[in-house]
Amino acid sequence: MMFGIDTSTEEGRKQFRAEHEALAEMAPDLVKKDACVFPHEIPSFVPDEPHFRRVWQHYREHVFKNAIAELCDQGKISEADHAAFDRFVGLSQQPSFTLFIMAHQGKLAHFRGDEGFDAAQRVWSALGLDEIVFNNKTSEPVEDQFWKHFDVMFEITEVGMRKDLPHFCVDPSNRAKVEALLNKEHQHLN
Repeated sequence: MMFGIDTSTEEGRKQFRAEHEALAEMAPDLVKKDACVFPHEIPSFVPDEPHFRRVWQHYREHVFKNAIAELCDQGKISEADHAAFDRFVGLSQQPSFTLFIMAHQGKLAHFRGDEGFDAAQRVWSALGLDEIVFNNKTSEPVEDQFWKHFDVMFEITEVGMRKDLPHFCVDPSNRAKVEALLNKEHQHLN
């Protein structure tokens, strides 16, 4: 629900909560009192158009690699762990977290003691990704669950993607095509 209130401030959140609770009292079957979500906390909608999704995935990987590089620069991740992590999840090409997540959940015990896996665990923890709880009772693949959590944890937005586009889409010809796609998608959403 949107009330036109800026919920990024404490005063706005208080006012929004009061409006939400008033609606919950008037229509308890439609509005649950304990289901209050502030508009600024709602993740932005990401279109399902295949070309957009491909660009979105490139942006996610760009943000992921930059987060690791930043932690390396701060000394929170060693270069050796970074390199071993890259080899384990395949960050030199397209990353695949499925095997890592399964091993992380204890489903692939033969990876225990593997240096690449152990390094991946340390990098995973340094990024704060230990907080992610995977749902094994859904048909949604764990890799898809990971990226959805990642989007929220790292506040991935289309605005950020547009801003970083020159950094992960360096070919001017491709960047022009992507910008045209984004503009078309933006017009479609309005």
